[in-house]
Amino acid sequence: MSFTIWVGIAGTLVALFFLINAYRNLRVSITGHAANAARIHIPMAIAFIPAMWMAIVIMNL
Repeated sequence: MSFTIWVGIAGTLVALFFLINAYRNLRVSITGHAANAARIHIPMAIAFIPAMWMAIVIMNL
């Protein structure tokens, strides 16, 4: 596998880590700075994963 595929896998794992931590934080508290950060991290990570893989596919053409 090429280097860009490994970068994509690593990026996906990092994004999943942010998603898991955001969901865990929202389960604990729904108010405050950390909860607001979690609400921002969730859509950003969800949007990041397909955009990253689209860029990787284009780079490997």
